[in-house]
Amino acid sequence: MASRDASPEKAKGAGVVAAVLVILAGTNPGFGAVRLCEATISVGPVTAASEREARKAALDAWKTKALEHGEPYASWRLAAGKLLKCLPRPGRGFECVARASPCTIEQAPDRRELRRKRIGV
Repeated sequence: MASRDASPEKAKGAGVVAAVLVILAGTNPGFGAVRLCEATISVGPVTAASEREARKAALDAWKTKALEHGEPYASWRLAAGKLLKCLPRPGRGFECVARASPCTIEQAPDRRELRRKRIGV
């Protein structure tokens, strides 16, 4: 009779794996957030006496342009492909450019719900 390796560690590991699979099976893969982005917006060069002021001015100018797509798109934090570059100006002061694609986060609808609406159930 062959002996089987049924150590407590292996049994515990198998139990954890089974629990994770049960949890994952119970989640609905139809729900999720999606990031929707618009065309890239570029602003600048924007000049100011300090680098901090120039950065703020460039980001404010970018946000103003992004607002043309609606309030949800005006977040630099959610933007894609961000570039904020500042350089000292000859003489004194700084100039900055900002470039990014404005994006928003939208909740993706449940696929089953969309299907029910489509077939009129």
